[in-house]
Amino acid sequence: MIGMQNNTIIATFVIIAAALSLVGTSSFAADAYAQSGRTQCQTGALIGYGGTIFGVANVCTNGYTINVDLATNYQPKEGWVFNAWLVDDSYQGSGYPLVMGKILDSGTLSFDEIQTNARTWTDIVVTQQPANSLSPLPSWSNSVAQTWLIPPFGQ
Repeated sequence: MIGMQNNTIIATFVIIAAALSLVGTSSFAADAYAQSGRTQCQTGALIGYGGTIFGVANVCTNGYTINVDLATNYQPKEGWVFNAWLVDDSYQGSGYPLVMGKILDSGTLSFDEIQTNARTWTDIVVTQQPANSLSPLPSWSNSVAQTWLIPPFGQ
């Protein structure tokens, strides 16, 4: 009976150890894939109307991951929010806008994502939109700032 209990304990331990190693391996493999390649970063001004400096954007990619940090001292008008968008240039790309989210009341936004081709983006655009808007689309007529991404972006 004791030998059987020991075998059950050993079998349970082996199964748990194998499961943990698979989880660790798959996580490691996913991290290695997402982090392959040399990370390149750029920092640029978010330019508003008349050349006004609206804020700053720091963007990094290794081709598969993208990390964007934005900061501004501006606040949207009452009842509105600032949304930040990655845009695939409409002249040479798809024109597809990907919302990175709302710029927080602190004036910051952080965006991190694993993508198939994080280099496709050519611009970051900030729009001012009604806070209660249900539309998932950017309000281009309410754009307040933009920065252009240099290579390796736009590829």
